[in-house]
Amino acid sequence: MEKDKILVLDTETTGFLPDAEVLQVSILDGNGTVRMNEYFRPDHTSAWPGAMAVNHITLAMVADKPSIGERKEEISHLLRHAEAVVGYNIFFDLKMLRQNGIFVPGRSHLRAIDIMGPFSDKYGEEKDLPLNKYGHYKYQKLITCAAYYGYDGGGWHDSLADTKATLFCFWKMVEDGTVKI
Repeated sequence: MEKDKILVLDTETTGFLPDAEVLQVSILDGNGTVRMNEYFRPDHTSAWPGAMAVNHITLAMVADKPSIGERKEEISHLLRHAEAVVGYNIFFDLKMLRQNGIFVPGRSHLRAIDIMGPFSDKYGEEKDLPLNKYGHYKYQKLITCAAYYGYDGGGWHDSLADTKATLFCFWKMVEDGTVKI
């Protein structure tokens, strides 16, 4: 698979529930080229204190930004022309995009590669961590994955910083055989 056909994606949102709105979308291609990094003004949400405590995105930061609907064709176009989309908990990000009106191709047209599960299994096995009640290792945070692979970036919970860390970890995991492309 060509690196420019791989997209690495992350979102920051107003929350996790079905009414949550996207506040930031960052997309890199497999070469690390920024294809999108944009903040969005929510259409219906005027406060998100819980999410703001994590992502530090304030209403003032997005007040003059476009709504995601104004960029939905651009985001959908990027996804339609990719062969794979990679992320750390990518299924949450794709759900948030769909929930906010973005067309996300189905699995027969776009392969979604979530590196959180494979990393958490690798990390749990190597650390001899206990399994949870469902027989799986506890999911690890992106910062743990990045530290494990020697990534020295920062700015956590900014979608561009998280996307850069995810891209770095993805290629390390491909290299060590944890993830197959």
